[in-house]
Amino acid sequence: MFEEQHMAALREGWNHLYKDRLPALARARDPAQARWPVYLDHCFARIILDAAVGHDQPWPEVIKAPAVKHMTQSQLESAIDLGEKIATGKANLVDLDNRSLEARGKKRKADAQDSSPKKRLKMADAPSISKYFLPSPPSPGPSKPVPTSNGGSTATIKHVDNMQRELDRIRRSDLTAFRKQTLTLLCQVPRGRYSTYQAMSDHITQSSHKTCARAVGNAMRNNPFAPEVPCHRILAADGTLGGFGGHWGESGRFASKKRELLYEEGVRFDSKGRVKGPPFREFKT
Repeated sequence: MFEEQHMAALREGWNHLYKDRLPALARARDPAQARWPVYLDHCFARIILDAAVGHDQPWPEVIKAPAVKHMTQSQLESAIDLGEKIATGKANLVDLDNRSLEARGKKRKADAQDSSPKKRLKMADAPSISKYFLPSPPSPGPSKPVPTSNGGSTATIKHVDNMQRELDRIRRSDLTAFRKQTLTLLCQVPRGRYSTYQAMSDHITQSSHKTCARAVGNAMRNNPFAPEVPCHRILAADGTLGGFGGHWGESGRFASKKRELLYEEGVRFDSKGRVKGPPFREFKT
């Protein structure tokens, strides 16, 4: 059961990465790449799969199409890893594109995708990646604050944020059952509090089925409803930031945004970067 859920989460992560995230970065001319030679989803799939699955030969010579249904766990993880490296500038997209085209006996025409004035205009008008991480809209304050055991930030007795709209969006989505379960549970973490991947996985294991913190993290990695469905309120078990926007830790690209969102909601960190106060564990099934 866990392996099936893990594979489903990987497939969704891969689909989001090459269909949505990388094209959005390309259209926004994100500085992670000095030049984005492609901006269409199928081009990103070709480039990444030829390298990660085909090992510099056309991927259809290695696995059947559609790739997402026939990749092994290792191949999916390799494809996602390479896609993340492209998104963060750790892999050169131009070089990878040239290698892919060479393996297919092709050669890129001089910036064919970028040369059209209309296409340049479309890319210039495309939204910045920052639109995916706007601060949460104001929500009602806590009904009755009480001090935490270590004197840190306040916690709430009752979660009064109106999350029904987000719960309906999750329910109507085409996400896997496990991702729906995880994101629905996430909606219970109130403003001004935080929880951890481990706390969420503990609750799911006790109330539903066995899982782990890594699976919970994967399920939230590409949260399509952020920040209204507040994945920024989930931290690592050691009290550090954890992941956000597909990046991990203090050095992650969106770490400062996650800390800013938490600070605006009343969550505080000590001088070592660890959160103050106990995590929220009062989940209900």
